[in-house]
Amino acid sequence: MKKKCFFNKENEHLISWKSVNMLKTYTTRFGDIKPRKFTGNTVKYQKRVKKAISRARYLGLLPYIK
Repeated sequence: MKKKCFFNKENEHLISWKSVNMLKTYTTRFGDIKPRKFTGNTVKYQKRVKKAISRARYLGLLPYIK
């Protein structure tokens, strides 16, 4: 079964480094970023999620590793 992308025009504003709880769903328990294959995101939104996770890590909101 093909997964659908959660983000679209209405949910696009949710991708932010400030929304830590949402970003935690896109990381594994070891701190790695989940690939598109598992999340079902499109390339556009997966890149935005990656950038938001990187920014949150830099600011200390998310850990690099656990």
